[in-house]
Amino acid sequence: MKLKIPETQSFSYLNYIQKEPQNKNEVLLESNVLILVIKGTKILHLNDKDIYVDENQFLFLKSGTYVMSEVLDEYYEAMLFFYEDSTLLDFISKYNISFKDEDSKETDILSFKKTQELSIVMNSTFNYVKTLKTTNKEIIKLKLEEAFLNILTSKYSTEFKSFLHSIYKDNYFKSFIENNFSYEDNILDLAYALKMSDISFRQKFKEVYKTTPKKWQTKKRLQRAKILLENSDKNVSEICIQCGFDNLSWFIQVFKKEYNLTPKQIKNNKN
Repeated sequence: MKLKIPETQSFSYLNYIQKEPQNKNEVLLESNVLILVIKGTKILHLNDKDIYVDENQFLFLKSGTYVMSEVLDEYYEAMLFFYEDSTLLDFISKYNISFKDEDSKETDILSFKKTQELSIVMNSTFNYVKTLKTTNKEIIKLKLEEAFLNILTSKYSTEFKSFLHSIYKDNYFKSFIENNFSYEDNILDLAYALKMSDISFRQKFKEVYKTTPKKWQTKKRLQRAKILLENSDKNVSEICIQCGFDNLSWFIQVFKKEYNLTPKQIKNNKN
């Protein structure tokens, strides 16, 4: 069975309970998640290793992670905290966290054993969620922030900073692309500016945007072209060139495929 952990609007959490062993499930995360097991054991099968997760561990997973999940015990309970990158980016900014070269290791999954301090923080969070019929998300987020600060001062600080850096780097890449993107220039020119090879740039781009650089740029160009067709007096050929297309017939072809109308039809509808 394939399961998708959906993307969250900002932050959410749930108390997950399973009362029988589970067959292996494919899981694709569309949101970052922190898993805190209360009782039972789960195995996450990755492409290069297996991770056993029980009530003695913390587990961070980045969005986009693909795993095969398997519950081993008859009773399994965990708290799942789903959050956007902005949660960790705000944390990095708030506490002015800087990164060194040793923090640049790619880390999509972070697993480590709870310390005594972390156990106290998370037990109080569990009690808060389970005792009250309604809970305040902002209080839960503050509890998570408290846990993050504890991790930063623990023996797992280096591993956690690598995880934070991987979130920061993804967002830096996205911010750089969107701030430096040009409709006229080839988007692959940005690889040089980022000091990346074309291959590594393409791979990173697809990881972040879930599409290729060419498809993303074409969509951006088409969106601009449609706005210009609807809101300017320029003709189709002028708009084609202004939006970075160097072949009019191909521009008309891809535009019609995207909007089910030709550029001329859009222009005529406007008039």
